[in-house]
Amino acid sequence: MNFLKDDCFQTATTHCFCIKFHCDGRRRGFHASQLMEYTLEPNPDAGDDNGGRAQAPPSEKLSFAFSTADVVVLGWRLARLADHLRENTLAAVGVLPKRYADFDRSKPFVASIAITPVSH
Repeated sequence: MNFLKDDCFQTATTHCFCIKFHCDGRRRGFHASQLMEYTLEPNPDAGDDNGGRAQAPPSEKLSFAFSTADVVVLGWRLARLADHLRENTLAAVGVLPKRYADFDRSKPFVASIAITPVSH
């Protein structure tokens, strides 16, 4: 994953037509026009967020509903990703190694990405 400055996401200066997800050594992309909705909410499995520290289970859940798959991103401080998604400038999201979790506590950190195909 070639993210700049050890970030878990990349943005574009213009509108993105595709959002890529980097997980498990693979890249999956979904056309932005296929995004039906997204939701940022507390992770119900997190319990106490331990002050936003990465030792606790991820405190936030960002869900994407595409026409062909559901994508769930777990992590901390994910509001910035949702803002870029709203502005159509979110280009890529990826999981970073745990060693970066507390590197800069003002930046988002993605702990996991799960992609589930939608059966028709």
